[in-house]
Amino acid sequence: MKAVKTLQADTRVTNTTSLIAQLEQNEAMFDRFISQLTVNETYFYREPEALNWLADVHLPQRLAEKGAPLAIFSAGCSSGEEPYSVAIALFERYGERAKQLFQITGGDVDLQVISKAQKGIYSGMSFRALTPTLKRQYFHPEGRRFRLDEGLRHWVTFRAFNVLQPETDVLGSFDVILFRNVSIYFDEATRRDIHRHLQQLLAPGGILLCGVTETLGNDLGILELQQTQGVFYFRESTSPHVLPVDDGRYEKHDQLPGPLLEQPVVIPVTEHADSPSSSEATSFDDALLYAHQLLNQNAFSEAAALLDDLLARQPWSVDALLLAGIVARWQHKFEEAYDCFKRAIYVAPECWPAHFFQAEICRLGELTDAPAQRQRGYTAVIRLLEASKQADGGLSVITSPIPPGDAYFLATRYLDTQPATQGVG
Repeated sequence: MKAVKTLQADTRVTNTTSLIAQLEQNEAMFDRFISQLTVNETYFYREPEALNWLADVHLPQRLAEKGAPLAIFSAGCSSGEEPYSVAIALFERYGERAKQLFQITGGDVDLQVISKAQKGIYSGMSFRALTPTLKRQYFHPEGRRFRLDEGLRHWVTFRAFNVLQPETDVLGSFDVILFRNVSIYFDEATRRDIHRHLQQLLAPGGILLCGVTETLGNDLGILELQQTQGVFYFRESTSPHVLPVDDGRYEKHDQLPGPLLEQPVVIPVTEHADSPSSSEATSFDDALLYAHQLLNQNAFSEAAALLDDLLARQPWSVDALLLAGIVARWQHKFEEAYDCFKRAIYVAPECWPAHFFQAEICRLGELTDAPAQRQRGYTAVIRLLEASKQADGGLSVITSPIPPGDAYFLATRYLDTQPATQGVG
């Protein structure tokens, strides 16, 4: 493990018992070690549908039922983009009055990212899903970075929080808990424990929101899965038993990824995949796996260059075309992405991931929406996965960035929905 090797190099101690003893005695060292262990991938306005539903539908209803103030908690908030996104969405609806109506708290086990969140200074990929209008309105340039509006920064509070050992008696109760794109790092037994902990933090009638593609993996029977206006959430059961959301055709995954390609996908990279260029890879497949790894690390330019080389060698590689399309989407080259997915489908009509991502381009408004094309794409995903729930989609080297069960679930959900207006994110 990289974090352990770094710790050994820093301390020049290789004995495990001695390392543990030093971690127990040195709080600063322990905090650095935790920071290296945790994954802090996040950005503003991630999954905007859920944020807009909270601000425009659920929280106004909750205010009418319960009154102010309402407490909102971002569990596993990382560097603060999620709770600040909630603050922006609420400020957009309520203005200054939002600060009296809502209390927003973010919690994370990594004290270093908590410190970053409290400073409210961001750059680069943190803004990849935030509209330019909101960025100009709530952030101010500071060199090459941007500082969050002071009023919002002081409104949101942060504290240390460990989802595995929460201080439930100290935190109080919350009307909304966001536990989005965090559970992917835990197995099912651990997720059950976490749900029990978070259940204790929910106020009566409160809800728990998970990431959209984590929904099936968190339907564990602890809280009841419900759906309103296309948004799924969990709350205390009001019926004698909890009904599953799916029909049993798809097994729940022990570990689910976050929203599409927003979290790293673990792939079996050979020793050649550590090489810095395609010329050093001993085979096309090794280079393809390395391109996949670059994509997972958000090294889009490097991944695109390598995939260009691979497609020059094998222009009709379904795996390379799918990856090239995904990379192009992240680079906002939507026409190029659409073309890559179209070519992948031409080569392998059974490539349900290409059908899925092509439909997503339409639904998310990345290109002028073509409802018929969008519906054909989702329909193809459903048809192909109903025929074989573990179909590989014609991929021979990489695995699909989105598991088949999740693709089926989302295709069914989005088949007849209206297109969004935002791009990737």
